[in-house]
Amino acid sequence: MAALLPFSIFLLALTAVGCAQSAGSAETRAGASSGTMSDYGFIQGNQPVGGAPLPSVMRTFRVMPEQSEAFYEVQERLFMLPAPSKAVGRTTTMEGEFQLILGPEPRLEGNRFRVDLRTLTSDSARRDRFIREQWLESNLYPFADFTATQAQDLPQRYVEGEEVPFKLTGDMTIRDVTRPLTFDTRAALTANTLAGTATTFLLMRDFGFDPPEILGAVRVDDGVTLTFRFMAEAIEG
Repeated sequence: MAALLPFSIFLLALTAVGCAQSAGSAETRAGASSGTMSDYGFIQGNQPVGGAPLPSVMRTFRVMPEQSEAFYEVQERLFMLPAPSKAVGRTTTMEGEFQLILGPEPRLEGNRFRVDLRTLTSDSARRDRFIREQWLESNLYPFADFTATQAQDLPQRYVEGEEVPFKLTGDMTIRDVTRPLTFDTRAALTANTLAGTATTFLLMRDFGFDPPEILGAVRVDDGVTLTFRFMAEAIEG
C-alpha cells in the first residue's frame, strides 16, 4: 500500500537531463569536485556559457532527507459512506545518491535510491500498524528500492534554474518483487542543488500483496499513487 522508493526520489535520478549507460573516463572524473552548473557548459539566457563547449565532468549528488518527502495516496471505501476517501502516508526516511555528467550532453550515471517503508505514517495509527504487520508487511520487507535506467522527453536545451518536465523510467523493488515503473518528473538544477517532484501509479498485486480489507468494513482500491518531493545537493569526491 505504500511502495515508495528509494528516492528510491525518488526519490530520484530525477536530475538527469539525459540518461544513458556510458562509462566515465579518467578525464571526466578529474574535474568533478567543484563549481556551478554555469562552469560546465550549461545554457544561461539561451546562450552557451563561455563560448566553446567545455569538457564534460562528473559530479555526485546526494538526496537531503530533511528537505525531501515520499508519500502514497490510496482510495479507501468505508461501508457506511457512499464515496471513497483518500488515505495518505508519508515519510522522510530515505537515502539516494547519483552521478550526473555535466556538459553539452548532460546524463545520469550510477544511481541508487531507497525509502524505509516501516516509517510511513498517516492520520491513523491502526492503518499504519496493519501496513507494517499484515498488508505491505514492511516489518519483513522494510525497503523500497529504485534504480533509474532511462529518461525520456528531455529538452535539447537547458537553462539553469528552469524547471524541466520529463519521464524517468527504472526498476522498482518492493517485497523482493522488481517491476519497471515510469515517473512523471519535474526538476530544476540551480548551482549545487537539484529540486523537483516525481509521481507514478502502481497496482499492489503487481508487487505481491492484495489491497487491504478489514471484515468488509474497510476496503482499499488496488491502485497507489506515489509522489516524491526531493532536494539533492552536490558533494565532494
